[in-house]
Amino acid sequence: METTQPTLEHRMLIDTLGAFGDGSTAVIAPDRGILLLEGWLNALQGDMGTVRIKAELEALRDNLKTGQPDTNAIRHSLLSMASHTIALSGEPIVDSATKLHLTDLATALRNFGSQF
Repeated sequence: METTQPTLEHRMLIDTLGAFGDGSTAVIAPDRGILLLEGWLNALQGDMGTVRIKAELEALRDNLKTGQPDTNAIRHSLLSMASHTIALSGEPIVDSATKLHLTDLATALRNFGSQF
């Protein structure tokens, strides 16, 4: 029986959902956030369909690295990434399990963003 290894994107999705939960009570230190963002940037490298999300990831990472992050920019980035994530979940190539995870991630991003 052949087993398939999860892709880096799938592992990042699971790790991110684990860190955020539903996002409503998540507390994520900036250093942990930067690591998650770097992981996503590596996972999405070369994927042309995620250009908008990668730009948001980079902006959020750079904001967190300043040491004095702009909370309005954080909220904007999280809400924008939630919108892009929900759009990606509707793509025809996305399987039903991944669609569910992406929908959960979009909800967590919205909930987490509302904390700022």
